[in-house]
Amino acid sequence: MSKSKIVFFLKTLLILLVVQGCTPMNKITYLNDSQLGEWDVSPVPPKHHLEIGDILMVKVISRNEESNDLFNIENNTNSANPSLTAANLYLNGFTISQEGTIDIPNVGKIFVLNQSLEEAKETILGKAEEYLINPFVVVKLANFEFTILGEINIPGNYPVHKEGLTIYDALAMAGDITDYGNLAKVKIIRSHKNKKQVYHINLTNTNVLASEFYYLRNNDLIYVQPLRFKGFRKSQSQVLLSTLTTIAVLFNVYLKISE
Repeated sequence: MSKSKIVFFLKTLLILLVVQGCTPMNKITYLNDSQLGEWDVSPVPPKHHLEIGDILMVKVISRNEESNDLFNIENNTNSANPSLTAANLYLNGFTISQEGTIDIPNVGKIFVLNQSLEEAKETILGKAEEYLINPFVVVKLANFEFTILGEINIPGNYPVHKEGLTIYDALAMAGDITDYGNLAKVKIIRSHKNKKQVYHINLTNTNVLASEFYYLRNNDLIYVQPLRFKGFRKSQSQVLLSTLTTIAVLFNVYLKISE
């Protein structure tokens, strides 16, 4: 084998090794089609309409503290311990029954199925006004959560106690995608009227900011698909080390052949 052929072979092998370890940036970079400036964002989080199995935190307040105790389940929440607070919200919350009602002490069953939180608040307030003078009602969804799987650093189920959670918030909570995650191929499995629907979104495109998937909904399941060549992809440091090792071995062979 001539020296020119050996050099050509080594160059070709080097190029192949480098290409093997590379991944197109448009698959692993968020919003890579964006330019400096402004773009449309979904204006407000969608309203959650209550479903069977939802858990509500309901607080009825009036000037009479003794009367307040009659309408509220005692919960020994501890603001210094968020996990305990979350557990108490679950244990002492009001679960929407198969009939679409919640059962509030000394008030009875109240139908709230398919209502928004604001509508449920007004419904409960109307009932409370039958027993109290100028009551104030607080209604919150206690079991808002999402599940995230696939090429994620910390996959799992995440309870959320805030409003307006975005898809990017969820990814941050889960430690972001792994080196093998394909941002262009993300699935969201969403419940709608007791049915599951699968949607495909592309997190590398700014269109997601104005879409219905920018804000998460209760019980959303997010799945980040792997890159096609996950099994062959390596980090840049691994590629460099592998390449240098291969070149060193082949160059040694070349020297022996040249002698």
